Amino acid sequence: MSETITFSPAPSVLGFGALNKLPEILRSRGVKHLLIITDSQIAESGILERVLDMLKGTMKSELFRGVPAEFRSSDIDAQKELLGSDFDALLGLGGGSSMDFAKAMSIIMTHGGSLGDYLGEGSVPDPVIPVVCVPTTSGTGSQNTQTTVFTIGGVKRGVSSEYIRPAASIVDPELTMDLPPEVTRNSGYDALMHACESFIARPYSQVPARPILYQGSNPFSRGLSLEAFGFIWRSYRRAVSDGGNRGARLDMSTGSHLAGLAFSHSGLGLVHALASAVGGMVAEPHGVCLAACTGIGLSYNFKVCEKDYAVLANVMCGIDEGAAANGGGNIFLKKIQDLIKELGFPSKPSELGLGKQDAEKLLENTLLQTRRTKTNPRTLDDELLSHIEEGI
Repeated sequence: MSETITFSPAPSVLGFGALNKLPEILRSRGVKHLLIITDSQIAESGILERVLDMLKGTMKSELFRGVPAEFRSSDIDAQKELLGSDFDALLGLGGGSSMDFAKAMSIIMTHGGSLGDYLGEGSVPDPVIPVVCVPTTSGTGSQNTQTTVFTIGGVKRGVSSEYIRPAASIVDPELTMDLPPEVTRNSGYDALMHACESFIARPYSQVPARPILYQGSNPFSRGLSLEAFGFIWRSYRRAVSDGGNRGARLDMSTGSHLAGLAFSHSGLGLVHALASAVGGMVAEPHGVCLAACTGIGLSYNFKVCEKDYAVLANVMCGIDEGAAANGGGNIFLKKIQDLIKELGFPSKPSELGLGKQDAEKLLENTLLQTRRTKTNPRTLDDELLSHIEEGI
C-alpha cells in the first residue's frame, strides 16, 4: 500500500476565449507538423475551420476527420499505416472519442503493433508523440487523463499509461454552446459520475502501487471532486434545458475538467465498471449506460459510503434548497434517481434490452474492468451478482 500521493496535472487553459491560446501553446512545444484528429460533426460545425484558420501559416497541419462515436480497437489498427508517424504532435479536437482516438493513435504511431497489444495498465513502454486536447463537450475529462477507452472483443476496455496523459489542453466553453440537449445530457452525466466516484473512491492508503495514478481518493483528488460536483450539480439541468446559457456552460466545462483531473489521480469505481461492461453489450452512449447502472453501483457501495454520500447530499441540498440535507446518504441516492428520471435516462439495464439472463455475463465483463474496480470503495464480493440480478 502506498504512503505517498503523486500529483501530475498537465498544463491547461480554461475559459471563454481559451481557444485563442492554441497557436501559442503549440509553438511553445516546437510543433511544426501537426495531425488534427476529429469527427465529421466537428469538421462540419465551423469549429475545425476556426482552428485551421488560426494555425494557417504557423505550421504544417494535416487532418483526420473519421473518428467514430464509440470506436473499436480495429478502427485504430485500420488507420495506423495511412497516417504515418512523422508528426510533432497530435491534436484531439472534439468529444471524448476524438481525444481518446488521438491518444490511441499516438501509441501506435510511436511504438507500432496493434492497440490490443497495450491493453491494461503500464504497457506503453516509453513516451509517445505528444497529444494536445481541445474538448468540445463537457463530459469525459479525457483532456486530463492517462487512458484511452475503446471496444475490443465486445467489451469496453482501455489502455492506461502516464505516457499518454495529454501534454496540454484547452477548455473553451464557447465550443460547447451549440451542443444539442441530448449530447449535453449524456456527456454531463459522465462528468457528474466522475466527480461522484472519484470522491468516494477507496482511500489511497488502501490501494497497492500501480503503474498509473489511479491511486485511490486523496486530499488532492477529493478537493477537486467535491468542487467539480458542485459546479456540475448547480448547472447541469440548466445546460441541458438552455444550452445558450453561458454561465451554465462555463460551470459544466469547469466541473467536467476538474472531475477529469480528480479521477485521473484517484480512479473510479463500480458504476463506471458496470457501464463499460454494458457499453460492450448494447449500442448506447456511455452516459446512457452510466445512468442505467447507477442504481446498482451506488446501492452496492452504500454501506461503506454512507458518510460520503451525505457530504454530497449536503452539496445538492445547499444548491437546491439552500439548506443542509436532512436524511444523509439516502437523500443523495434519491436526488440522483430523480435526476435520471427527470432527464429521461434509463434507470436500469433492462431498459436498454438486457435481462436477468444477462446478469452473469454483465458480472463477468464488469470484473474485467480492473482499472475501475481496484479503486471501488467496497471490495467486490459474492453479493455483487445478486445486486446485479435485482437491479437489472
